[in-house]
Amino acid sequence: MKITLLLSFLLLNTIGFAQHQVNSFYSTNGFVSTALATPTPPNQGSGGINQNWTFSGFVTLATITNTNVAPTAAETTTYPGTNTVIVSTSTQGTTTTTGKIFTKNTAGTVSITGLDSTGLNINFNGGSGGSGNATLGAFPMVYPFSNTDNIVSGTYNYGTNSGTFSGTLATTVDGYGVLNLTDFGYSGNVTRLKTVLSVTLYLSIFPVGTASQTTYTYYDPSDATNNFKFRSLNTVVVASAAGINQNNTTYEIGFVPLLSNTNIALQSLWIQNPVSNAIEINSSSAIDNATIVITDLLGKTIYQTINNTIIGSFEIPISLNKGIYLITINNENGTITKKIVKS
Repeated sequence: MKITLLLSFLLLNTIGFAQHQVNSFYSTNGFVSTALATPTPPNQGSGGINQNWTFSGFVTLATITNTNVAPTAAETTTYPGTNTVIVSTSTQGTTTTTGKIFTKNTAGTVSITGLDSTGLNINFNGGSGGSGNATLGAFPMVYPFSNTDNIVSGTYNYGTNSGTFSGTLATTVDGYGVLNLTDFGYSGNVTRLKTVLSVTLYLSIFPVGTASQTTYTYYDPSDATNNFKFRSLNTVVVASAAGINQNNTTYEIGFVPLLSNTNIALQSLWIQNPVSNAIEINSSSAIDNATIVITDLLGKTIYQTINNTIIGSFEIPISLNKGIYLITINNENGTITKKIVKS
């Protein structure tokens, strides 16, 4: 039961810019961000005024296209009150996945009504009249904004697991300063939005575990598009009876970086995910003298081989534990890193 509550805090236009504010919840239609990974999580600190956030050591994984659409009649019935659906389409090589976030916007006050992604459905439908919706608050939010919704509740389904949940969503504009993304040549003034979702999971009336997600999202208030510059999402799920102890963090930047250090053949390379007892590397062009290194997300080397030629389908027989890994392939022409998912 992997719970990853992708509460994507994507922002669009506002009226009048304050110096330190988060302007709106919705991104520009067609906004493209880039999923990242790093073996060394950045220290994002506790917030406050005049911060200097400098993050580096990231590798790119996939591109994500975000659009805002009206709900269908069936979605409105399933997620009452929904008036905007955020659709996120992630593309890595030939693999495409889609997720939806269902939202309710009432005069600028935004609530999450549901989430639907591959194998996972979360419906904030507890209580009556939308009282279980996860309410962030009214936009624009000016530092030091704070709002806590104490009656978040609803139902969840993941694979064969299902039940109910209840808890809180705390939303704060908790700091501002300068953001430096040294890997991508970005530096700018930003304001940070922090959200903390904490719920107890139930099977029938019995508590079976807890789930939480902490999100940090950085925006430039003077940018009229209001698309975020950087975002991290840390999800923790503990359900002892089901043997679950999960702690995952994902990262995104709000643009597609130039891969100037990677040749055309490396750019076209893709990995077949998820993997089982072998890793399949695919390339339509020959990649000669390739060094292949597989690491876990803490940077520990799991596998390494040198002087390989990759053309067509290239397999590495290897047994991995369930989880996420990084595979780095390089030769004299460049370097590229991809994500490996062992299911």
